[in-house]
Amino acid sequence: MNTRIKNLQRALIKQKLDGLLVRTFEGDNQNVLYLSGFGGTTAVLLITRKKAYIITDARYWLRVRQEAPQLKLVKVDRSKKITEFVNRALADSGLTKASRIGFEAAHIPVMVANNWQKEIRAKLVPTTHLVERFRQFKDADEIAKLAHACKVTSRVYNEVEPLLRPGMTEVQVAFELDMRLRKHGAISNSFTSIVAAGPNAAVPHHATSDRKLKAGEPVIMDFGGLFEGGYCSDITRTAFVPGRKPDPRMVDIYNVVLEANKVAFKALQPGLMWRDYDAVARDYIDEAGYGKYFIHGLGHSLGLVAHDPYDYEHDAFDVGTVITNEPGIYIEDFGGVRIEDDLVVTETGAKRLTTAPYWQF
Repeated sequence: MNTRIKNLQRALIKQKLDGLLVRTFEGDNQNVLYLSGFGGTTAVLLITRKKAYIITDARYWLRVRQEAPQLKLVKVDRSKKITEFVNRALADSGLTKASRIGFEAAHIPVMVANNWQKEIRAKLVPTTHLVERFRQFKDADEIAKLAHACKVTSRVYNEVEPLLRPGMTEVQVAFELDMRLRKHGAISNSFTSIVAAGPNAAVPHHATSDRKLKAGEPVIMDFGGLFEGGYCSDITRTAFVPGRKPDPRMVDIYNVVLEANKVAFKALQPGLMWRDYDAVARDYIDEAGYGKYFIHGLGHSLGLVAHDPYDYEHDAFDVGTVITNEPGIYIEDFGGVRIEDDLVVTETGAKRLTTAPYWQF
């Protein structure tokens, strides 16, 4: 059995559970991929204290053999309810109606949970954050995959930034980003690319439009790719359209944001709480006079999805935490700047995974 499943099995004992059901439906739960290696869109895992099953239909039987060979495959007949096959796996594992089987309450709709409780021959117990707690801290293989994703994504920025010119639309810039991500190996985007130019750069999650770029104005490019193995990148750079010098106030804003990014990077180390990490950049921006214009958090966990699970309130950073560092300043009807890097916490501090250059005036 793989290490991740063994870790979960030990957690089941501590939680006084006999097993855990983990479902992905139309690819809505990356915990299945994390535990099993199976990247298909529909499956149920049953992890007991000693065994591990994957329950899925004929579309994925061959793929399961390739991606999750350590799990016992339970083949689903699509004409029957999935709960029949869950019961078969429970019986095969020697579990009974008295067994306590957890299910991920955050991923299972109430209606599905109610139906499961009626049909599955075990006592179902809602759980939260069992698998996600392990996902917070990446192992060496995960960090290598994230580093690759970030390296490729940084290369994409290096290729696209020189293409910026007056008259080009935000949509055209986004196309260049997306096309080059695919060209260099991305399976898909981590999220819909954001390109925000001029006054649109004052909207942190602007909906990329057909607005044309103008000389001298800022262009925020926030994008990332999902790569083979399932891991994501997420980078933001702010560049300026050639043909005119940027507004001096915008230059000042850029320099403040860049320095806030740098001081947060230097402060990051094992044992630091998320709120304290956020405060380092926030306090710097506030002291520079722009505090009310930094209107979002400093970053988020990164992994199998762009916003990977993390207990921001209670869990300190540890070696293997991968997070973003993305301070920003946004002024309505004027514009904005955001600079985002992906970082991994090490024993001695932090390391940047993104390598794209910052703007030079």
